[in-house]
Amino acid sequence: MIKNFVLLLLGSVTLFGFQSSVEERLYSLNRDLMCPVCDGLTLEQSQAAPALEMKDEIKKMVIQGRTDEEIKAHFVQKFGIEILANPPKKGFDSLVWLPPQCRFRKFGTTRYLLNEVCHFVRF
Repeated sequence: MIKNFVLLLLGSVTLFGFQSSVEERLYSLNRDLMCPVCDGLTLEQSQAAPALEMKDEIKKMVIQGRTDEEIKAHFVQKFGIEILANPPKKGFDSLVWLPPQCRFRKFGTTRYLLNEVCHFVRF
């Protein structure tokens, strides 16, 4: 009797832990992907029909055992890089993440020197 109770307890704890981790993954993926028809909303925030379909598709993929990267790659291939809430930062796009002081330091120095020369030339 006690053995059955312990097995039932362990089984329910394991099942609850598995369900919790799946829900966390779904929540994370829904925050990392954008709604294809809504402007500026993630799947987590959107209630549009395409977003709900994507959520169901993500749930099926997680149950099938696909990794988060595979799921994201699937949607990038289907919709383009714009579907990612946090696209990879590379190339010219990475300049956005630099502080303004660093981006415009050269421009500011050039402007300062031009002002000094103009003041010097004026009589």
